[in-house]
Amino acid sequence: MQQEEKTLNPQESLRLIRETIDLAKRGVGENGFQFLWWGWLVVVACLAEYYMLVNGYGERAHLAWMVMPLIGAPGSLIYEWRRDQKQQEKNIVRELYGYLWLGFGISLVLTLVISVLRQIPPVPMVLVLAGFATFMSGILIRFRPLVFGGLTLWAGAALCLFVAVREHSLVEAGAVVLGYLLPGYWLNHKARKHHV
Repeated sequence: MQQEEKTLNPQESLRLIRETIDLAKRGVGENGFQFLWWGWLVVVACLAEYYMLVNGYGERAHLAWMVMPLIGAPGSLIYEWRRDQKQQEKNIVRELYGYLWLGFGISLVLTLVISVLRQIPPVPMVLVLAGFATFMSGILIRFRPLVFGGLTLWAGAALCLFVAVREHSLVEAGAVVLGYLLPGYWLNHKARKHHV
């Protein structure tokens, strides 16, 4: 069975071009909130895990990662729901951006389940996934600091090959500071400057 490619009429083509131009100007309405929100949550969880590992609480070190999504997911969902309530116009690139991060979330959950069941350190794989999603986000919204953020997360994954597993949480914290937080603050500054 062969799928037919949908042909756009002239009005749809112009709308798609206009949306793409608007996206480049507004950056998908991205203000860095999610990068800052999740960046700080991940850094705190990494440092808490490392502290527990080096101070004899290794069997409880995973608790930091169990608490993080309980705080992060509701905050993230509420923020996005409120933002969607304010935006009237739909944008195909913003929709793709959302699907990119949805795909990241699904891949992350599967990666973590596989890692736990197979007793494989998850950090390198998590950094690879986060690097890909961050890199592609930078490409989609045409924001180079996110592209470099993705490269930094990938470099963190590679660095994990050369350090002890116990040190992976420190590598992850550093990669997230450089790959999520710095671009997130830059995006936030850019968004505030644009709205002033």
